[in-house]
Amino acid sequence: MSDSLAIRSEPTVLKDTLVAAESSIKLLFTELKKGKTKFINIFRRNFIQNYIIVLNKVLIDLNCFSGDRESAKRIFSVLNPEADSIDAINQLFVDCQGKSLISCLEEAIFDALISHGVLEKLKDSDGDTAFFISHAVQICSSVQAISDFIKIMQNAAGTNNKLSRLRPGIPKILQGKSCIDLPDKKISSKTMDLLSKKALESDPFGGGKAFRYLNNKFTAVELSSIRTVDNFFGYAKVRKTFEQHFEEFSKQKSNLPLLVCSLPGLGKTHFTISYTLNYDNLTLILPEPEDLEKTLQPLIEKLASRKDRRFIIFFDDVDPAKINWYYFRTNVGGSFSLPDNVSVVIASNFEFPANILSRGRAVKFPLFDEIRCLEMIEEFLKSCGFKHRNQNLELVIAADYIEDFGQRKFEELSPRTLIRYLQIYQNDMKKRKKMLDITRSEVFSRPDPQVFYEFNTKLMRSLYGDEILDALREENVKQQLGTF
Repeated sequence: MSDSLAIRSEPTVLKDTLVAAESSIKLLFTELKKGKTKFINIFRRNFIQNYIIVLNKVLIDLNCFSGDRESAKRIFSVLNPEADSIDAINQLFVDCQGKSLISCLEEAIFDALISHGVLEKLKDSDGDTAFFISHAVQICSSVQAISDFIKIMQNAAGTNNKLSRLRPGIPKILQGKSCIDLPDKKISSKTMDLLSKKALESDPFGGGKAFRYLNNKFTAVELSSIRTVDNFFGYAKVRKTFEQHFEEFSKQKSNLPLLVCSLPGLGKTHFTISYTLNYDNLTLILPEPEDLEKTLQPLIEKLASRKDRRFIIFFDDVDPAKINWYYFRTNVGGSFSLPDNVSVVIASNFEFPANILSRGRAVKFPLFDEIRCLEMIEEFLKSCGFKHRNQNLELVIAADYIEDFGQRKFEELSPRTLIRYLQIYQNDMKKRKKMLDITRSEVFSRPDPQVFYEFNTKLMRSLYGDEILDALREENVKQQLGTF
């Protein structure tokens, strides 16, 4: 076969490879909705959409080259005003962000395979699994086709002193071999192990249990200071509600939103994070509060495609009065319902509107007063190994905590600062002995309810205004009468 004949036949082979890759991309990355083909909402959707543009542009220019070898000069010159294969390949260099093209494709492919539930069935080696993996192999083969296309254009254009339009980093991103392979068209145990490992490495949620969501990107965050659920004390009814809610979601029994309301410092944020982390199959997503006023559909669709995980989207520190709830009402119980593997928790210092409360489960922390303070101390002492209740010790600890607050060692009276106090107490042997000795005295200090009342009054006035004080007085009367 002559060299000229060999060159003429190569574009045909490349076309077949590129057309086959496009067909496989459509199979893996699109779905039919209302009679229209739509890309599944995976994390690398934009990348794969841009990659299809590259394949199309290369195919167009290969066809052009088959009829006009002079068109290879596009390597050096712009032949028409429309973007061509060189523009598209240069954009591909930008999209890869320093990674090889094959690794970027693999990440997108693993996203799609997870969405189709293929990776969960790797060890089954069923026909459907081999079918999807075969198409993945076909997509990866297009990288070599693009590299060969560039070589054909360069060879046909010849060498001269003109500047190339291709970015110099293009050859580097086209290097590398895919890990996705089917020797003898079968999934071997070695292939299964390798694919599972690579899928885990490319998984955007493989790096932790909690992720910040900002500018459409997920970033793993470390939440090392969060106490475990067995280290919460007091507020038994609230804890029971949280326990039931997160357990039901973990077991796929319910994905109702949880709407949490309380004064600052009572535990809204800590409870939500801790109960999410308590379940191995739950992942925490932390968007910005203002994201509630944007359409939630793109975020929810990305999470919904990950059937292997269950997600808690936690909106913290929300002011219901300042939020436009249109998108929340649309996405939760409206025209777009939450998928089974996604639930929403919203925490606020303020009451939620009735039309929002009706869409989920509401939980409200009662005020932190001397009674709840003593309940927390009682449970804390039990966790420290006290077999028998010592009410006098509870009173002495509570009084000392209030005294520390009065000396401005703490900025507030709340479960948050009480836990800090109790941690100091637990780690200070002298302090613990001193507290115990005081209980043996005939007279010792007791917690003053008025201090809690005055603190709560001041805090509620700053948040809600003077009109809230009637409600505070009513709660205080109920507390005294034992009806609350």
